[in-house]
Amino acid sequence: MEPILLIIIFILFILIILSYSKSNLDFVAISLICGFIAAAITGLVRGLGIETFVGFIEWEAIIIILSMSLITKIAQDSNILEFVAVKLFKVSRGEQRIFFWLLCIITTLLAAIISDVVVVLILAPIVIRLCHFLKIRAGTYLLGMTICINIGSIITPFSSGENIIISTAFNLDTLYFIQYYWIFSFFLLFMTIFLIDRYVLRKEPKIEDLQKKFVIDLIDTDIMVKNKRMFYFNSIAIITTIILFATLPLLFLTAGISALILVLVNRNYTKKPMSELLKDIEWEIIFFFISLYIVIGCLLEAGFEELISLIPFGSLDPFLVSFIILIVISFISGVVANTPTALIFIPIVGTLIDAGISSSVPLLFSFIIGINLGGNFIPQGAACDMMTLKIARDSGVENMSYKRLFKMGAIFALVHLGISIIFLLILVPIFG
Repeated sequence: MEPILLIIIFILFILIILSYSKSNLDFVAISLICGFIAAAITGLVRGLGIETFVGFIEWEAIIIILSMSLITKIAQDSNILEFVAVKLFKVSRGEQRIFFWLLCIITTLLAAIISDVVVVLILAPIVIRLCHFLKIRAGTYLLGMTICINIGSIITPFSSGENIIISTAFNLDTLYFIQYYWIFSFFLLFMTIFLIDRYVLRKEPKIEDLQKKFVIDLIDTDIMVKNKRMFYFNSIAIITTIILFATLPLLFLTAGISALILVLVNRNYTKKPMSELLKDIEWEIIFFFISLYIVIGCLLEAGFEELISLIPFGSLDPFLVSFIILIVISFISGVVANTPTALIFIPIVGTLIDAGISSSVPLLFSFIIGINLGGNFIPQGAACDMMTLKIARDSGVENMSYKRLFKMGAIFALVHLGISIIFLLILVPIFG
């Protein structure tokens, strides 16, 4: 262990987190500088070459993130999400409770496939416009969306950057998530929708039948689809990709090949080459991830795992260890960006698993649940929450304020945490 080096690298890690949380700072430049400094100091102290630092980067995770960004962009250009939102309203025949349930379920499922922020960016304005035509307030519908959307992140290993990073580190595939998370996820989803419906939505004014009929007759899903042939092709292709994710073991190859095939096929219709699509990729997030991988790798070289091994986890009950991991990560991810939290806890959870303190199943359950659901404690803890607030504010939605989202989000974060603890009580005795 190199104590002085460990302290220096940890300070650089804190600087990266602070830069990411401050909107007026260039977090990409700061994270890259910190990454270079960490690599330079660690390389000099430990006598390491550049190939070591390149090896710290989980390239499989980077490929999956890039590929899913391309697939998401193609889904946006095909108007798939807009079509789904309007179709939901027509299927519900304007019955607000049915529409609310369908909206929350579909939003959750979409968030399991593509970026939650993209789902909010596309669906929230449509929901606001529908509510405007219906002469009702949109706040409760947006609230249900943003609370449920985080549940979607625990359904698949490729739903978010954090899940991709964790899944790559521990070799978790889609079947693993189906086996250990789907029962919990869908129970949590239906319980959340039921509670919001019962205690929040029912207090909202009812939609007038005449207004309901007028809006159903007004909206036309066919108008939203610019190119029907590509719409249906891309919809089928994305569904096929999801099925392949569930059946093939190498997620990064499946994601990469699927994204490239979609790019090639769509070029004949959109006239957009790969180079143009790449301009829409959030490269700042990619470089942010790369910087974090390097800094975390430097921490490990400095002896971070040895420091963790000094903590007497072995004297604790397996349930207590998983419980502590769940509580700590939930609250940290509520105030700190999820990606740095995931990366710093990967070696900690890995050390606990390798030491045989507890089975990997309850530990990884606590890890993944805490990372994805902790963001509801405060709106700043989840990017999709802040995006929902921004769209609501820009559109003049009167019953969707920061105060309301903070209050309801915190309540449901505690509810989700309580249900998670109950599931832990079941998992630990089964898996030990």
